[in-house]
Amino acid sequence: MKKLKELWTNKIYRRNIFQFLLLPILIELAIEMLNRVSIIEGIKFMFLHPVPFFCNMMFIQVSLCVGLLVKKRVFYISFVSSIWMIFGITNGVLLNVRVTPFNATDLRLIDTARTILDQYFTPFLITLTAVAICAVVVILIILFIKAPKIEYKINYWKNLILVGISALVCVVSLNVAMETGFLASKFTNLTIAYRSYGFVYCFGSGLFNSGVRKPEDYSEDRIDEILEKIKQEKGEFPTHSAEKDHVSKTPNIIFLQLESFFDINKAEKIQFSEDPIPNFNRLKKEYTSGFLNVFNVGYGTCNTEFEIMTSMNLEDFGPGEIPYKSILTSTVCESVAFDLKEYGYSTHVIHNNDATFYSRKSVFPNIGMDTFTSVEYMNIEEFTYEGWAKDKYLTNEIIKTLKSTKEQDYIYTISVQGHGSYPTNAVLEDPVIKVVGGIENEGRKNAIEYYANQIHEMDDFIVELIDALEDLGEDTILVMYGDHLPGLGFSEEELTNKSLYQTEYIIWNNIGLAKEDEDIRTYRLSPKVLKSLGMTAGVINKYHQEYGENEEYLSGLQNLEYDILYGDQIAYGGVSPYVATDMKMGVEEITISRISPVKIDGENYVEIIGENFTKSSKVMVNGDDYDTSFVDSGTLRIKYDKLKSLDSFVVNQVDKDNGYVISSTKECLYYS
Repeated sequence: MKKLKELWTNKIYRRNIFQFLLLPILIELAIEMLNRVSIIEGIKFMFLHPVPFFCNMMFIQVSLCVGLLVKKRVFYISFVSSIWMIFGITNGVLLNVRVTPFNATDLRLIDTARTILDQYFTPFLITLTAVAICAVVVILIILFIKAPKIEYKINYWKNLILVGISALVCVVSLNVAMETGFLASKFTNLTIAYRSYGFVYCFGSGLFNSGVRKPEDYSEDRIDEILEKIKQEKGEFPTHSAEKDHVSKTPNIIFLQLESFFDINKAEKIQFSEDPIPNFNRLKKEYTSGFLNVFNVGYGTCNTEFEIMTSMNLEDFGPGEIPYKSILTSTVCESVAFDLKEYGYSTHVIHNNDATFYSRKSVFPNIGMDTFTSVEYMNIEEFTYEGWAKDKYLTNEIIKTLKSTKEQDYIYTISVQGHGSYPTNAVLEDPVIKVVGGIENEGRKNAIEYYANQIHEMDDFIVELIDALEDLGEDTILVMYGDHLPGLGFSEEELTNKSLYQTEYIIWNNIGLAKEDEDIRTYRLSPKVLKSLGMTAGVINKYHQEYGENEEYLSGLQNLEYDILYGDQIAYGGVSPYVATDMKMGVEEITISRISPVKIDGENYVEIIGENFTKSSKVMVNGDDYDTSFVDSGTLRIKYDKLKSLDSFVVNQVDKDNGYVISSTKECLYYS
């Protein structure tokens, strides 16, 4: 007791107790309060889930313990603590904005985040955040300069052993917790995982765990066993002509991914002046429909389309991973597009947002797309209050794409109108859909009313598209579904289906397919459509068609995913049959036909005459960019008073947010 009393009266000992034992607990507690957006829930996590809490705290403790080896200990402790708290605050803010937590993959999306920052945050919040970050940086700089150094001699060997013991306890506790089921290495749902296991552990898992983990039973024998069960020979590509003969119909196949779209009538306590989506609700009674189990809330569009396009299970990848920002940027992957090419299809993507968003321009050639029409290749006149293009313009783009080829077409359309954020002030002057009951908070009422009117317009667009497809007269399947629920703060208890991870799908068609309603996982939707047509091309597609979901099925799927993307490609006989496409931007070529000098109000201008220009078209003369006025789809204009023979003109399609040149016309020389 005397020895303990002497230690406690020692100022250095007390400081170390606080810095390396108590501070990690306080930081972890604060982070979990932010993770739950509740002080009480954070405290409950500490007492009701002590093992996950301890494991999370040990991560923080190890990072702080390194300070035992540093002379400027006050600065180091302050710096590391600030990093943890910034991560915790970021997580709390993102949970409030988009429902899904801050994960390691978000660090790869800095370029994407810049483009949508103003849609999610007000100028005041952006300014406040910038000021807060600057303040933290200034304080840390002052601490680095002014903070005192340790006056006594550091016993590096002793402290190194303490750091090692701390790291060992962390590693052992993590392994024991995972072996006993207190922690999991595979997350079926990111938001639920963060609440169950804590922010620090889940964020760390995403940081160090990416890609499909190699299954313990992965081997040539295991892949051979899977192929034998689905009657697929290794290297059996392309599809045998005999198999093609079994396909009696090859209609156009259109997937329409509706941004943040769901039946808001399922929020049972909210009353609307009328049904916001009457057409969608009518169609699901007439055609195959059901719930679609998706992975995110409030964001994650590209992960839904990843599962639809590749039929791979996102759960088999790292926590929160976005394959569009990892493996698919450099690896060609089996996909529905490649499968349909074996039946003579042309493959297309249409998206009324930036081509570079989520690296789509880089990824789509790796999953077999022939063309990609992004917003830079559209002339859109109407946008939402939040600046998102309205979806009704997609009808013309889809019909234009169908008419651009003689072959059957596979078109994957990604809508954007329903995108958040949703303003809490009343921005619609005379909304068609009004909230008439069930919400007391005025701000939330305005946000939901705004959203309801956006999906009402999207519902009108669906009918306009179907009418246009019927007028075209070609055999067509149109698969429509929401990519995820909107970030409007709904709880499961508020919804009649009691799930935040279910949207709905409809398979409209004009070829007489039987109505076969089914609730389905996202990665099984494309194989369901292809199976209805007798199309079995592709290992993954065929595998889904042969199996119902069970433990063996999921294990086999993971083996195939690992083999195809990270393994020895045993399923293909060791060499993938797929090669990235030479994808063309837009289905209509942008061309320059002539250069014409003009005078306007005494000033010298040049008009560039051609075809298929848009507001994203920017003129470059002799390698220099010029401010460009869009006159119409056949005319661009620049102020240019030194026109001379052999001046070189090029029109670039440019991303509005970062100035990235997406494509360019052929050079046109001016001859006087």
